[in-house]
Amino acid sequence: MPETPYVREAGYAERYRDRRFRSGSGRRTDARERAALAALLAATTWPAGPWLDAPSGAGRLSAALPGDVVQVDRDPAMLAACGPGRPRACASAQRLPFRDGTFAGALCHRLLQHIPTADERRDILRELARVTRGPIVVSFFDAGSLQHLRRLLRRALGKTPSGRGAIRRRAFFAEARAAGLEVVAVRPLRRFVAEQTLVLCRAAASDRP
Repeated sequence: MPETPYVREAGYAERYRDRRFRSGSGRRTDARERAALAALLAATTWPAGPWLDAPSGAGRLSAALPGDVVQVDRDPAMLAACGPGRPRACASAQRLPFRDGTFAGALCHRLLQHIPTADERRDILRELARVTRGPIVVSFFDAGSLQHLRRLLRRALGKTPSGRGAIRRRAFFAEARAAGLEVVAVRPLRRFVAEQTLVLCRAAASDRP
């Protein structure tokens, strides 16, 4: 059965697109994320073909991927906020509506920190590996960071939880291996300070055709 689209409050997608990464610390975060993504892409190669951006959100990083890009998000409003010009599909990263090996590469950015269990994260990584023939760039929140300690402190003081979670690097690496991926390179935004970490993966050697 098809999944029910994920719908936020009216106007959220446009606010996220127009404000979240265009001022203050958001602008600095955007610059660091783009630099980390560019460095990982420069460290690898990929076959010919389109790339997958899942979840694409409002399409902030789609243009940073090489070649044609297919945008996927559970929120139809986010896809609409991407604007015209690229093919797109409303779907979950856990159940991508594509054949095996459709894409030359994939980006899965700012999703895994919202996924509460290791089983669900592995499912997403396996699905990305299924539809991709080349490199996969994913991000996760690293628990070995000052930003994560601050989040834990806020929670201990009774602040409302953000709904985002962090894991240790070794835990992420183990989840990637369990999903049939090997970690090629790691690019934290600010090691030991910021949680956000980008990772370049490929299908494990034993799983390659």
